[in-house]
Amino acid sequence: MIRRILSNCSLGNSPRISRQLGFSLVEVMMSVVLLAIGMALAVPSYRDMVEKRQVTNGAEQLASFINTAQGVAMKTNRVVTVSYSRSDTDDWCIGAIAGETACNCSQTNTAASDYCQIASQPFILDNSHADDRELMHGMSGDGAYAFDPIRGLFRDLDDSLTLELRSQNEDFRLNLMVSNTGRVTLCSDSASHAVPGYAVCPQVVEE
Repeated sequence: MIRRILSNCSLGNSPRISRQLGFSLVEVMMSVVLLAIGMALAVPSYRDMVEKRQVTNGAEQLASFINTAQGVAMKTNRVVTVSYSRSDTDDWCIGAIAGETACNCSQTNTAASDYCQIASQPFILDNSHADDRELMHGMSGDGAYAFDPIRGLFRDLDDSLTLELRSQNEDFRLNLMVSNTGRVTLCSDSASHAVPGYAVCPQVVEE
């Protein structure tokens, strides 16, 4: 057998090897279809991930702001007053100032007496700091509360604050609640709009 092959090669009758180079049209079309299906499945998941991250980032940033204001009151042994507001056009703000008189968190004049600042530094968080200015969907409270410098409690124990944040498609919602003890709680608005990693807010029973 080996001799026969060598003999054929020597006579110029080398065995033909058939090789198919490239891809057929059917293979290319199948690859395109599979890629399109994969992208169609991935896009909604990616969108949900982005919107969940917007809500959680916004809520955690607000929680950090409020906790910092409480910490400043206890560290400096001074009353710190937090003020907040939200307009019908989704403009919102929250600010803090050392003292018992609330500042105006929408005030932009740094020389104004009601400008929100502590130790000559701006202490304001508003919709300009958010990637999605419509993230804030609700605020409940009387517009201001003050931290007691000794224990970090609200000076008026009847005060409270609840902020409602929603994703753009409103599928994901988080509530930020500040109790009269100054404790900040982040929880999901409801089971149907729950954000993974956050418990559902306790239901308030009205008497």
